[in-house]
Amino acid sequence: GPRPSPPGLGYWPASLGLFAFVWLELVSPNGTDLDFVRLWFALYAAAMLVGWAVFGTTWISHADPFEVYSTLVGHLSPWSRNTAGRLVLVSPLRNLARITPEAGLVAVVAVLLGSTAYDSWSNSVTWIRFVQSNTIDLTRLGTGLMLLIILVVGITFTAASMATGVDPQGTPRRELPRRLAYSIVPIIVGYMIAHYLSFLVEYGQQTLVLISDPGGTGANLFGTADLEINYWLSQNPSALATIKVLAIVTGHVLGVIAAHDRSLTLLARRHLIIGQLALLFAMVGYTFMGLYLLFGA
Repeated sequence: GPRPSPPGLGYWPASLGLFAFVWLELVSPNGTDLDFVRLWFALYAAAMLVGWAVFGTTWISHADPFEVYSTLVGHLSPWSRNTAGRLVLVSPLRNLARITPEAGLVAVVAVLLGSTAYDSWSNSVTWIRFVQSNTIDLTRLGTGLMLLIILVVGITFTAASMATGVDPQGTPRRELPRRLAYSIVPIIVGYMIAHYLSFLVEYGQQTLVLISDPGGTGANLFGTADLEINYWLSQNPSALATIKVLAIVTGHVLGVIAAHDRSLTLLARRHLIIGQLALLFAMVGYTFMGLYLLFGA
């Protein structure tokens, strides 16, 4: 682009874009209004195009919420390239550790994890009973609650990351949260698999069916209009629950391993064990939160 990206901007635009999207999807009363959705995407496209024209592709890779989200998840891929440019199999945690620790990364992972937690809580019996028994502005309440959950995730992770000693010549304490934030990505993926698996599989099949007849004219453009939808996951709740629990636990185990590996290179030698306890407790808290919300919903 003709101008360099402002210093310190990092992933902050992407975190705001992600929050705007999850608010539209989970809170806004106009989330199913086509005119409102078109307006949202028009504003999103305008922001991306103007930013790209000014700051170049750096803006897209740091400000586009969908680009940033897919890039973070893509770092869990088992594929990489060697020095000869050939695809090779590597540990997904090695690829994960290559995420650039820029400003706003903690905000991005907090929005992703916190919004999914809010989605689970908003489907819980406790929340539904509270809403039905009180005359209250649901949009304001939902916005405030989702913001609160996101802030709790971000603040607890930041505090846990900084609650350790560092070498005077080592990594500054304020840099620790962004350098450890990539370890939350496996937790996000595990929780999203647990929360949206049946939705993805069943509505994904419906998408394949409907894509052959987008106009409802009886067409069969791609030969998928006659496919039958398989509801095996919904019909086998025990198997679905097992998959969900395994996804959450696996994601948290990988997150703890990733945070531990990075801590070994960041923390002072005398703080290698005690210095990681606060972050370990925070991740155990996220595990409890995920399982509680999963079964509470």
